[in-house]
Amino acid sequence: MPFVLISTGTWCISMNPFNKTALTAEELNNDCLCYLQYTGEPVKASRLHAGLEHELQVKRIAEHFSQDILRYKNMSFDPDITHKLYSNTPANSSFNDFVFHKRNMEDFKSDSEAYHQLIADLVDLQILSTRLVIKGSVVKRIFVDGGFSHNSIYMHMLANGFPDMEVFAASMAQASALGAALSIHSEWNSKPVPTDLIELRYYSPGLID
Repeated sequence: MPFVLISTGTWCISMNPFNKTALTAEELNNDCLCYLQYTGEPVKASRLHAGLEHELQVKRIAEHFSQDILRYKNMSFDPDITHKLYSNTPANSSFNDFVFHKRNMEDFKSDSEAYHQLIADLVDLQILSTRLVIKGSVVKRIFVDGGFSHNSIYMHMLANGFPDMEVFAASMAQASALGAALSIHSEWNSKPVPTDLIELRYYSPGLID
């Protein structure tokens, strides 16, 4: 089944190997590019500098509320907070136009509220960025790996932003090395490929109305 992979870290890169359309001027202007598979086939991708922005703004939240920055590593998703904030996220006129740094910390009653708003702002842009590479293809699944795949707030909001798709957090140790090994598996290994190489967690939409 066709899918998009969002690889998250300092950069959040949406990759769609099932989109065969040529890059347009609009896509190029919004930081889209094509990677190459080992077979030489292009993989259309879009990039968002969300990981760095997250790091900078988490420090700002922690300093304002006098909290340990590690508190946000495993903060739980709170649908009640998200319900209040989600519709309050301003529309973004361009990609990588991060808005949270313009927000006044005094507007938030708690650091949890501020952090949920930060993730809502980032996910709004991630949805726009990912849609660039979905357009022109029939994609039904989104897999997220990297840092944000472990962030339940991010994953729940992303799933709500793509209600017609199946959204999964994916975890695979040494993914790059394993991918290289799998690409030449038939040349060096006579054993079947294990079926449990990837750990998946499904996130359903609907918790944010």
